[in-house]
Amino acid sequence: MNPILPADGSVFTSRNWHSDQCYGCGTASPHGLHAEFPFDEQTGELRMTYQPLAWQRGAPGKLHGGVLAALLDEAQGMLCHHLGHMVMTDQLELKYHKATALDAPLTIRAWITAARKRRLYTRAELHSGGELRVHSRGVWYILPDRIFDRMFGAQMTDAERELLFATLEANRKRAQQIRRRLRNLAKTS
Repeated sequence: MNPILPADGSVFTSRNWHSDQCYGCGTASPHGLHAEFPFDEQTGELRMTYQPLAWQRGAPGKLHGGVLAALLDEAQGMLCHHLGHMVMTDQLELKYHKATALDAPLTIRAWITAARKRRLYTRAELHSGGELRVHSRGVWYILPDRIFDRMFGAQMTDAERELLFATLEANRKRAQQIRRRLRNLAKTS
């Protein structure tokens, strides 16, 4: 599937529709995560690698738990966007298994577990050094267009809003195709 492109020809990602000051993905936020949240078309999951930064320290040599929470929150929320939904965090539950070293890359995997009316349910795992460090469960409120417009509409041009909603629609169609393909694979195995 071809991505919908912004007017400047760049690929539409969270960085195109989130503020460049977004703590999770914004590039202009001086103390943000500056993370990319790529979608794996084959599995229908978000899979990413992240290298912690020295200033994200909690205990000596360890990554701050709030940074881990922010990464998992943003990863699961971006998964919902990749599946075609504009969402806000309703609930986020984390279980910290082990302290996470500051000097080792992290791998994060997020997947959807259920969809009910105005809620999506997700899970995520964060690994480092080959070990599970944190796992998470999230509940996401799907924003109706009227609420989105009331909350964010004044901060977007008509063209930006149109592009965002066209991208969400394309992502929903892609998600339906992925679900169908995965169901067919499960039937044949």
